[in-house]
Amino acid sequence: MISGVEELSDGELATVRERDQLIMSIPELRAATLKNMTGTMKLIAEMVAKRIGCSPDDMAVRTFAGAVIGVNISVMLHYAEHPDADFKQLLDTALGQLEAGLPLPGE
Repeated sequence: MISGVEELSDGELATVRERDQLIMSIPELRAATLKNMTGTMKLIAEMVAKRIGCSPDDMAVRTFAGAVIGVNISVMLHYAEHPDADFKQLLDTALGQLEAGLPLPGE
């Protein structure tokens, strides 16, 4: 994910922010995005399951895929609400938090 984001130009990142702001402001777009993310979660689960040799229906695999999608949702929301945020840094930080077990501030 990080390498894909690193290839985006500043103009493309501005377009991502505008798209995220639009999605967050229109309920129908939010619902469509959630449906799309559910499909992406299934795809992630299938890829991970194939890599580790288990079923994509395995609860641990689904939980992992859901956590990855959750990271993306949190980044998308934050980026839409904070015009000066650095999308690449947000995604890197959020994925790092996931990798570290999602520690909360002050823990």
